Amino acid sequence: MRMRILRQLELLLAPRALPVRDEGPSDPFLGEVWRQLRREFFPSRHDLDGYRVVWSSRRQKRVLASCNIRRKKVVVARELFEPSAVRWIAPVLYHELCHAVIDEQVACSRGGRRMWHGSEFKELEARHPDIGALHAWISSGGWAMAVRSSRTRQVWASRRRSAEALLVPALRSQRQRK
Repeated sequence: MRMRILRQLELLLAPRALPVRDEGPSDPFLGEVWRQLRREFFPSRHDLDGYRVVWSSRRQKRVLASCNIRRKKVVVARELFEPSAVRWIAPVLYHELCHAVIDEQVACSRGGRRMWHGSEFKELEARHPDIGALHAWISSGGWAMAVRSSRTRQVWASRRRSAEALLVPALRSQRQRK
């Protein structure tokens, strides 16, 4: 009886592969940056080319990117495509690439939680020349500014579309009267 309970616990707690959904390939731009970084910093890790790298479908406020190791998927915030932020795409992708390299073999704290940004990760991340500048940009409010700029652009684009939708029928009716 005790062995059966232990076996059930093992099965319950065992890591499972998540179902893979065919959601299409990587974004061409992001995928190419990812592969360039992999070739430059991790030339022997061809397995990392299997990751899908896509733009986020949601608006982001705090998360620049995320790496799902089990699904082999990296999601990058669209707000990074802002003119003031596009320079940081490569260092952000390198950060996520470090997560993929370390995989789930990260150390655990005394409380048993995984330390995704532990000393091993920080050593690996420090190999990229722009990581320090990226962290300084985030700390100085650069990311928050990029998010606000993106929101402002979206609002004005929406207003412009609404105005055009109202004006086009009005202009057509004026032309028909003449």
